[in-house]
Amino acid sequence: MDLAYELHDLVRTLDRQADKILADFGLNYNRYVALVIISEHPGLTGRQLAAGLRISEPSTSAIIKHLLGHDLVSDISPAGSGHVRQLATTPAGLAVKEAATTSLGNSLDNSAAAAGIDPHHLAHTIRTLHTHLRSSNPG
Repeated sequence: MDLAYELHDLVRTLDRQADKILADFGLNYNRYVALVIISEHPGLTGRQLAAGLRISEPSTSAIIKHLLGHDLVSDISPAGSGHVRQLATTPAGLAVKEAATTSLGNSLDNSAAAAGIDPHHLAHTIRTLHTHLRSSNPG
């Protein structure tokens, strides 16, 4: 069994399942993550959001347009600030984010528990590995 393959396959499976769950909220995974990031960093610009999402600015612009169009985020930039948007979640956006977060979290926690795995222990193990990988110099 290859750990790297298993982790990549797990992430792909989780992404597909997350997209199915998030469709009920009118979101896909990138839109959901954008909503989470914006809710945690009010006033964030599109460029900053693109960096956080690790996708291109044009792709991020399409996500922002969708979120703005569905009243999930608003542009809070002061008048005269040019075409740079500063984003914040709307009350509707916060409600959607909370409901989607609950659905995603419950789904994975329930799946782990059904497989005989303690979800909190698994989360701690994954966080430890991820922290180590981000702090080490891959060689």
